[in-house]
Amino acid sequence: MDGFLLAIEESALGVYIREDAWGFAIALSVHAVGMAMALGVVMLVNFRILGVLKQVPVLAHSALFGTAWLGFIINLLSGIALYSSHATEYTYQSVFILKITLLAIGGYLMKLTMEAVEARGDEGRIKLYSFVTISCWIGAVITGRLMAYF
Repeated sequence: MDGFLLAIEESALGVYIREDAWGFAIALSVHAVGMAMALGVVMLVNFRILGVLKQVPVLAHSALFGTAWLGFIINLLSGIALYSSHATEYTYQSVFILKITLLAIGGYLMKLTMEAVEARGDEGRIKLYSFVTISCWIGAVITGRLMAYF
């Protein structure tokens, strides 16, 4: 496994991101833009579910999910680039593992939340899903930032 991870780090992308003066800065900046796009939509929809802007129907925001998916794809690609620069370190870093776990749970809960809204499900359950979704995404942002310190 370590040989594979070293190969990732020694790839042209890994070396560029890690060693070029602009490589890491560009990848991190692109990652921030993607995060703003995805997280902005997730937060907007979930805050609406929790009672902010009650006059706007939750499903009216569903047209924004294209923007969220674009932001997610940008984050995925820039995240792979960032990961390639330190694959051996990040793979075993508990904060990175927690970040990925929170993203997966937050993404899945966002899906469950929207399905419950569309089905006009139990309002209490929808709000619980929404609160936990927000918590997961905020946790993913925080753990992503903490990766630099662990």
